[in-house]
Amino acid sequence: MKRAVLALAVLLPTLALAAEANAPAKSEPKDSKFLVDYLSQTQKDFLKSIDGLSEAQWKFKPAPERWSVAEVAEHIILSEEMFGENISGKVLKTPAATAEQKAKTQGLEDKILQGIPDRTNKFKAPEKLQPASKFASAKEAAQAFKARRDANIALAKTTPESELRSHVSGPSPMGDLDAYQWMLFMAAHAKRHVAQIEEVVADPSFPKK
Repeated sequence: MKRAVLALAVLLPTLALAAEANAPAKSEPKDSKFLVDYLSQTQKDFLKSIDGLSEAQWKFKPAPERWSVAEVAEHIILSEEMFGENISGKVLKTPAATAEQKAKTQGLEDKILQGIPDRTNKFKAPEKLQPASKFASAKEAAQAFKARRDANIALAKTTPESELRSHVSGPSPMGDLDAYQWMLFMAAHAKRHVAQIEEVVADPSFPKK
């Protein structure tokens, strides 16, 4: 868990600063249905982005310094695991937030939803979230991601919204986030990297089969 939190401390400053720059000044609060729908939709988008890829397509790199679909997918899965562990193992176990803490989380949802998926600025992932050829195929990666995301969707469905909103923790340069916002952040991060997969697939040299 400590390693996961340290990785978050490295990853989130760059992503959150991008969110701060690209999001509107005001944000409307979101409910539990929105959270579950967003988690479900970003799951479908990821699974669709890697569905049916051949080995050549899975491993294709547009350039030596750029990630393949396999590497992007592994990063998404590693991050999903890290975020999930942080939310269930840390954030939801913190004492109930004070009124002052809750006030500081107000209005951050749209900053997360619009800023995190924006790939205008690119950042290097921390070492813990760097891919290491863990998944031999798109099918294997899909199974691993689905298991992790299904567990996170189940957590969102079974935890009352009031409970998700009652626990606040960092680190985030946007300020501390409540558990609901951390789950949005996790899904938005996946969306960000699905766009990266789409960039790889759109490369003129991407294998036809």
